Amino acid sequence: MKILEEVASSRADVASAPPFFIVGSGRSGSTLLRMMLASHSRLAIPPETWFLLPLVERMPLDRALTREELDQAISLMTGHYRWSDMKMGVEEFRDRAAHLKAPSVRNLVEIVYGIHLNAVGKQRWGDKTPPYVRIVPQLATIFPAARFIYLVRDGRDVARSFQSLMIYGRTIHQNTIEWLDANRWVRTWMASQYAESIIRVRYEDLVVDTENTLCRICEFIGEQYEPQMLSWRDDVEHLVPQREIHVHKKLKRASSQTDIERWRREMSSREMFVAESFLHRDLLHFGYECRFRARSWRPLFWLTRLYCIFVWPVIPERAVWFFMSRLGRKSVRSDVHAAKSSDSLVEDAGRVRQSAPVPRAVNPSRQLWKRIFK
Repeated sequence: MKILEEVASSRADVASAPPFFIVGSGRSGSTLLRMMLASHSRLAIPPETWFLLPLVERMPLDRALTREELDQAISLMTGHYRWSDMKMGVEEFRDRAAHLKAPSVRNLVEIVYGIHLNAVGKQRWGDKTPPYVRIVPQLATIFPAARFIYLVRDGRDVARSFQSLMIYGRTIHQNTIEWLDANRWVRTWMASQYAESIIRVRYEDLVVDTENTLCRICEFIGEQYEPQMLSWRDDVEHLVPQREIHVHKKLKRASSQTDIERWRREMSSREMFVAESFLHRDLLHFGYECRFRARSWRPLFWLTRLYCIFVWPVIPERAVWFFMSRLGRKSVRSDVHAAKSSDSLVEDAGRVRQSAPVPRAVNPSRQLWKRIFK
């Protein structure tokens, strides 16, 4: 009986107002926006969930789940490595799900957020998982009145941030793909029936004109702006998972103008050109100024993309074999092989040091080549 009452209470909480989702590309300031909105007296936003991606792809959204589908859905949700961030026991979740009548995907999702709402004592939930930009139609099917906040940041800063964390590789062009992919998805949805459910917010406006930007977001999701949303830094320690604190060190200080256009200070001229070769169309679309904006640069942009995608990846290997063939000494061959093995060990050690693999919106090695024809 107690479990039934708790389930009913959780469902009543989540039914009081439609949810909202912060989506876009990683490294765009979505955690900063989460901190601000979660400081609202009514709003709660848990850490990134991610489990909705496999859930909406494999489970029916328009009917109740069978017992087998329910077990599979629970496994998909609780089996994700980010489930522990929710601080929710698997058995507790299973018990609540078992008491649902004609359980649907929405029911399962509402249990999770309902428990979170009860834990923090608030009335409305939101989600901050950037890759959910890919599943806007499915989320709108589950939650017809849902709102989507698309947060966009200068793609050069995003690529530089990814590069510094070695998310996609060492070079700047390898780290442009997630930003481009997120933009492609949102352009698709903005030209569809979901356009009225989406608001586009620039990270730079959030930093420079914080209060007005938050007022605009609150109006869009149907909430009153609260001044306490500007005082969010004290909540970082208990809202951000401990394993991610090192990635969000700057959250503990006030945002400033120095957080904008970091690419001007941190990129070489060559990196700027390479970045704009891939990003220039989307940068102009979102109102960002390009350093190489003359149309006469376009042929070189095309050639640069061609070089980065098809030529650059094979140069190191070919250079080693050319060097070896020119010298023709076994000792050199052994040295090169040993050096290559040593580099592999260093890279493997770097991978081991990462606390957990972070799945991203796309696979760069399979998607990056498409940018050459755009």
